Amino acid sequence: MRILITGATGLIGREIGKVLAEKGHDLFVVSRNEKKAKELLPFPCQVIEGDLSHSPLVDSRLENIEAAINLMGEPIAGSRWTEEKKKKIYDSRVTATKNLVQSLPKNLKVLVSGSAIGFYGNSGAEVLTEDGVAGQDFLAKLCKEWEAAAARAPGRTVFVRTGVVLARQGGALDQMLFPFRSGVGGVLGNGEQWMSWIHLKDIVGLFLLALENPQAHGPMNGVAPFPVTNREFSESLAYAVGSRLGPAIPMFVLNLLFGELAQVLVTSNRGCADKSREWGYKFHYDELKEALGEICAPFKQGEEVFVAEQFVSVPPEKLFPFFKEAHNLEKITPPTLNFEIENMSTPEIGQGTRIDYRLKIHGVPAKWKTEIDEWQPPFKFVDNQLKGPYRLWHHTHEFRPFCGGTLLVDRVRYRMPMGYLGWLMASHFVRKDVENIFAFRRKFIASESFHSHI
Repeated sequence: MRILITGATGLIGREIGKVLAEKGHDLFVVSRNEKKAKELLPFPCQVIEGDLSHSPLVDSRLENIEAAINLMGEPIAGSRWTEEKKKKIYDSRVTATKNLVQSLPKNLKVLVSGSAIGFYGNSGAEVLTEDGVAGQDFLAKLCKEWEAAAARAPGRTVFVRTGVVLARQGGALDQMLFPFRSGVGGVLGNGEQWMSWIHLKDIVGLFLLALENPQAHGPMNGVAPFPVTNREFSESLAYAVGSRLGPAIPMFVLNLLFGELAQVLVTSNRGCADKSREWGYKFHYDELKEALGEICAPFKQGEEVFVAEQFVSVPPEKLFPFFKEAHNLEKITPPTLNFEIENMSTPEIGQGTRIDYRLKIHGVPAKWKTEIDEWQPPFKFVDNQLKGPYRLWHHTHEFRPFCGGTLLVDRVRYRMPMGYLGWLMASHFVRKDVENIFAFRRKFIASESFHSHI
């Protein structure tokens, strides 16, 4: 099918796009910036430029769209709710969905639109089925209008009322990890409020179910079968990261920190997953402890993990030669690092090659020695730090054949120097540095200059 995706560069959108591309669908993505989107998207697609929060799209390619997945939306959490923030949240969902529906062809087969478990408002311990009525707070009213806007689309419509999405990198858990790994993460308020959660792999599966199963229609709770209280969640997360539970955070502190958003953080939603299971979905992660165990395993060992993905429209055998040339690594590293190779133990990179290089980290000179632990051209190589600023730096470079091109996957495992103290003091800054390094790399690989080298 020809499928349009909004919000494709987000946590869920990237994963859905990869699955749909691998299944052979033709994908079209809406973005305000085509160049930026192609840097971030890990799957082949055509980009339709536009800002749906301001106006409908105008593009002839929309006439042939058969299905649409609507994932766009300004982040709900992360900062205090000002009137300007609330307007952005509203416009990026309700206004944008109205404009999306106007942009879609009349013969559209299906629209799967995001919503949130917050549709039901603060519901205490009540088990929430899709027949429940909307709540009265800002988020509940927002979801109600959001779904109503999507319901005007031609064809079959499904609204996925998503709970708290758990993933190793990105999403709500990303913001919780530091305090819980520090030993100061605690329950919110009295901890009795119910939390409806779902693993990233399962929310992707539910969106695909909604897209592909003609039985699916109307609202569907995008939650795992067994919700937990905030206290249970907090205790499970502390255990999963190998830490202890910190003191509870009272409501007056949450109100001081987050203002109106504080009420959302302690809203009780006990979502039911019966409908998705009736429609044939089998969950990968039913239980919270299993989900958190899979996600947090590296953290329990004191490791950080960073993963970057990028699609390149050439096969691995044409792409790999660029990366096996050691000095090309200098081209894909930010100039601010002053990265320079000093010595190699072999004329060309191969199994066992040792590489000495120097760089500057925030202006401080550093020496680094790595060894190629694995060498599997044209699909994979691994470099491991022998000497350098980290206790561990293990970088896996994968070149996966994907949709006629290559899915570049960089997976970095690292540990900070000075143990827990080093992690506490520097992990946030190092994470930002790593993100910036790979942002620069993505930009270079998406450029015409890179393609002229291959």
